[in-house]
Amino acid sequence: PFWRGTRSVWRRDRNFRGFMISRILMQFATMGYAFYIVYCTRYLGMSVFTAGVLTSVLMGTQFIANPLMGWLGDRFGHATMLKVGLLAAVLSSLLAWWATSPIWFYLIMILTGISIVAVWTTSLTMSVQFGSEAHRPLYIGMANTLLAPATILAPIFGGWLADAVSYQTTFLASAGFGLVTLVVLQALVKNSRIPEA
Repeated sequence: PFWRGTRSVWRRDRNFRGFMISRILMQFATMGYAFYIVYCTRYLGMSVFTAGVLTSVLMGTQFIANPLMGWLGDRFGHATMLKVGLLAAVLSSLLAWWATSPIWFYLIMILTGISIVAVWTTSLTMSVQFGSEAHRPLYIGMANTLLAPATILAPIFGGWLADAVSYQTTFLASAGFGLVTLVVLQALVKNSRIPEA
């Protein structure tokens, strides 16, 4: 019955289908993040201390962006915040591809933090907005289960690309996936707000 229900939801709910396609693509749009510090230390001469500072910048950005983007999403729609986060992901990847010194990675980490909040926290918030109350567990289950293969494969693909070609190619590919995801979101996903209690 569960799988029959998922097939039915996938066929009839265009908005949810677009949301899930965009979430799958998001995993590839952010696959370059795991390689930023490695790239900086190997090729840009970054010290271990600077790597620690950059990690703190990333965590601090997420700490601030989580409540702020949630508040803005409640007012302007969480799909809008998802697009803002994806734009940050694209800029982050493009800057990482272009950067010639570790100093650029302070801005890159800020953009990365914003996009991580959008890709994970905002997406989870949107997952509970689909379907009726009776069908919501099915939607939430699908939103998490269908994402698993892409979550596993994206960093493997990014690592293979970095080894086979270069880290910069991985960053550029991430930016390309981010742009495609933005187009899918714009074309297939309607904006919505959490109903007021």
